[in-house]
Amino acid sequence: MFDKLKDSFYRFIRYIKWLHMLYELNTYISMCEPWEKVFLNCLFATTLGIVLYSTYAYIPGYMFTIIKYLTPTAYSSSFSSSSSMVLSDPIITKEVEL
Repeated sequence: MFDKLKDSFYRFIRYIKWLHMLYELNTYISMCEPWEKVFLNCLFATTLGIVLYSTYAYIPGYMFTIIKYLTPTAYSSSFSSSSSMVLSDPIITKEVEL
Protein backbone atom coordinates (compact mmCIF):
# COMPACT_ATOMS: atom_id res chain seq x y z
CA MET A 1 0.00 0.00 0.00
CA PHE A 2 2.79 2.42 0.89
CA ASP A 3 4.60 1.59 -2.33
CA LYS A 4 1.61 2.80 -4.34
CA LEU A 5 1.41 5.95 -2.27
CA LYS A 6 5.13 6.55 -2.64
CA ASP A 7 4.93 5.96 -6.39
CA SER A 8 2.01 8.36 -6.82
CA PHE A 9 3.81 10.98 -4.74
CA TYR A 10 6.90 10.75 -6.96
CA ARG A 11 4.74 10.96 -10.07
CA PHE A 12 3.12 14.10 -8.64
CA ILE A 13 6.55 15.63 -7.92
CA ARG A 14 7.69 14.76 -11.45
CA TYR A 15 4.54 16.39 -12.86
CA ILE A 16 5.18 19.60 -10.87
CA LYS A 17 8.79 19.68 -12.11
CA TRP A 18 7.54 19.16 -15.67
CA LEU A 19 5.08 22.05 -15.31
CA HIS A 20 7.86 24.27 -13.93
CA MET A 21 10.08 23.37 -16.88
CA LEU A 22 7.26 24.23 -19.31
CA TYR A 23 6.76 27.56 -17.54
CA GLU A 24 10.45 28.41 -17.82
CA LEU A 25 10.68 27.34 -21.46
CA ASN A 26 7.50 29.10 -22.58
CA THR A 27 8.39 32.38 -20.88
CA TYR A 28 12.09 32.16 -21.88
CA ILE A 29 13.10 32.51 -18.25
CA SER A 30 15.39 29.51 -18.65
CA MET A 31 17.91 31.74 -20.48
CA CYS A 32 18.06 34.33 -17.68
CA GLU A 33 20.53 34.60 -14.86
CA PRO A 34 19.34 33.54 -11.39
CA TRP A 35 18.71 37.09 -10.13
CA GLU A 36 16.72 37.83 -13.31
CA LYS A 37 14.64 34.70 -12.76
CA VAL A 38 13.83 35.80 -9.22
CA PHE A 39 12.91 39.30 -10.38
CA LEU A 40 10.67 38.09 -13.21
CA ASN A 41 9.00 35.43 -11.04
CA CYS A 42 8.25 38.11 -8.41
CA LEU A 43 6.89 40.39 -11.12
CA PHE A 44 4.63 37.62 -12.49
CA ALA A 45 3.47 36.64 -9.00
CA THR A 46 2.70 40.24 -8.07
CA THR A 47 0.77 40.79 -11.29
CA LEU A 48 -1.19 37.59 -10.80
CA GLY A 49 -1.92 38.53 -7.18
CA ILE A 50 -3.21 41.98 -8.17
CA VAL A 51 -5.42 40.49 -10.88
CA LEU A 52 -6.85 37.85 -8.53
CA TYR A 53 -7.45 40.37 -5.74
CA SER A 54 -9.15 42.87 -8.02
CA THR A 55 -11.31 40.10 -9.45
CA TYR A 56 -12.34 39.06 -5.94
CA ALA A 57 -12.88 42.62 -4.72
CA TYR A 58 -14.56 44.35 -7.66
CA ILE A 59 -16.32 41.81 -9.88
CA PRO A 60 -19.20 41.05 -7.43
CA GLY A 61 -20.09 44.75 -7.17
CA TYR A 62 -19.90 45.23 -10.91
CA MET A 63 -22.02 42.13 -11.51
CA PHE A 64 -24.64 43.37 -9.03
CA THR A 65 -24.75 46.73 -10.83
CA ILE A 66 -25.12 45.06 -14.23
CA ILE A 67 -27.88 42.80 -12.93
CA LYS A 68 -29.60 45.79 -11.35
CA TYR A 69 -29.59 47.66 -14.68
CA LEU A 70 -30.69 44.62 -16.67
CA THR A 71 -33.61 43.86 -14.33
CA PRO A 72 -34.73 47.24 -12.91
CA THR A 73 -38.23 46.06 -12.00
CA ALA A 74 -36.96 43.35 -9.68
CA TYR A 75 -34.97 45.86 -7.63
CA SER A 76 -37.23 48.90 -7.86
CA SER A 77 -39.73 47.75 -5.22
CA SER A 78 -37.20 46.64 -2.62
CA PHE A 79 -34.70 49.48 -2.96
CA SER A 80 -36.76 52.45 -4.09
CA SER A 81 -38.28 53.34 -0.73
CA SER A 82 -35.04 53.13 1.22
CA SER A 83 -32.88 54.80 -1.42
CA SER A 84 -35.35 57.65 -2.03
CA MET A 85 -35.51 58.36 1.69
CA VAL A 86 -31.78 58.52 1.96
CA LEU A 87 -31.38 60.70 -1.13
CA SER A 88 -34.23 63.11 -0.31
CA ASP A 89 -33.24 63.82 3.31
CA PRO A 90 -31.15 66.98 3.60
CA ILE A 91 -27.89 66.82 5.47
CA ILE A 92 -28.20 68.75 8.72
CA THR A 93 -25.06 70.37 9.98
CA LYS A 94 -24.67 72.10 13.29
CA GLU A 95 -22.30 74.95 13.81
CA VAL A 96 -20.07 74.69 16.81
CA GLU A 97 -19.11 77.89 18.57
CA LEU A 98 -15.68 78.06 20.13
